Amino acid sequence: MLAFLYIAIKTILSISFVLVSIALVHELGHYVTAKLSGIWVLEFAIGFGNRLIKKQWGETLYSFRPFPLGGFVRLAGMDNVEEEELPEGEKPEVDEDLPVVPADHPKSYLSRPAWAKVLVLSAGSIMNLVWAIVLFVTIYAISGGPLTNIAVMEAAAGKPAYLAGIRSGDIITAIDGNKISDWSDGITIINNAPGKELTLSVARNHPIRKSSAGGGILKDDVAVNNGTYEVHDQEILSIKVTPEGTMGSAKIGIALAPNNFDFQQLPFSKALSKGVSDGLNVIFQTVGGLIKMFTRETQADVAGPVKIMKMIKDQSSKGIFDLLYLTAILSVNIGLINLLPLPVLDGGRIVFVLLEVLFGFINRLSGLKLAITPKVEESIHFVGMLCLLTLLVFVTYKDIASFF
Repeated sequence: MLAFLYIAIKTILSISFVLVSIALVHELGHYVTAKLSGIWVLEFAIGFGNRLIKKQWGETLYSFRPFPLGGFVRLAGMDNVEEEELPEGEKPEVDEDLPVVPADHPKSYLSRPAWAKVLVLSAGSIMNLVWAIVLFVTIYAISGGPLTNIAVMEAAAGKPAYLAGIRSGDIITAIDGNKISDWSDGITIINNAPGKELTLSVARNHPIRKSSAGGGILKDDVAVNNGTYEVHDQEILSIKVTPEGTMGSAKIGIALAPNNFDFQQLPFSKALSKGVSDGLNVIFQTVGGLIKMFTRETQADVAGPVKIMKMIKDQSSKGIFDLLYLTAILSVNIGLINLLPLPVLDGGRIVFVLLEVLFGFINRLSGLKLAITPKVEESIHFVGMLCLLTLLVFVTYKDIASFF
């Protein structure tokens, strides 16, 4: 019973950390840029439901709500403006904790220039991407990272590496006597040495097959089948090769991959560069995946709340750094999806801001009065929200069905 309770509490805390941290940095992006743009931030909330804890600090109400599955920032002029005429005798719904701010208030969102609106709307997603990079840096700075050198997957015939004697399966361990601990450093050295002769230290394994009748298998031996095994006799070669090409993009003609040979804590400078590099790679790969999904090059693989919570539970059982890695991946996905030009998402609101600019330009040239009223825009976002909720229900159903 205690074990079950421990797992349950650990799972709840893990889910809360992942979702609250992603929501917090997202809303923090909106909050900071709104403040810098002179927009009145009425409320900064974490979670959904009725307010459990609230504190008025300056002009902003800070609140915590019981369901920590997200959060929001309420800006003056966005959803706190009464525009509709109500039937006689009916009073508008008013949040007693928040003031009602008219659309033409000098600190209203609607009174800000287009660039400020786009900045505020996109800042949440940008912060999600930054948060992912921070998490990658944290993982490498605390837990360390793999030491890698260069594994030669293939040496192209007729190219410098092949002509010098490098073959598929070789491991490049050092260049000009300098041991490689990060394969990207080795690539950089090669890229920046066009026409310069480099001395590569190359480890090459020579498998020697032996009969099992001759004795037992020892450490580092590789079993082949029931009757034979292999002993790997490693040879260290010194091979001179001259990259060809231009500065920054010189090549020796190999297909390569990282070869992990050890694992150690990284200095912060290395953790920083590796964390930023890996974070940017994940962002670019996710963008590429979304493009392929929308162009139908690949099948859409959408995870709903149930599947995401299961993923969080599974990763939390492996360790804190696996959980942080999953948090970084989810933060990137949520940030980029929020920028999609779809109603109710931040990207959809950015589209309306750009349309506002376009219509203003057309109006100045033609004398027309093209405009999208806030009421029409919010109606479109409402329909988008209904579609999103419908998709959410469908995906959740599929997630649950996949467990049976």
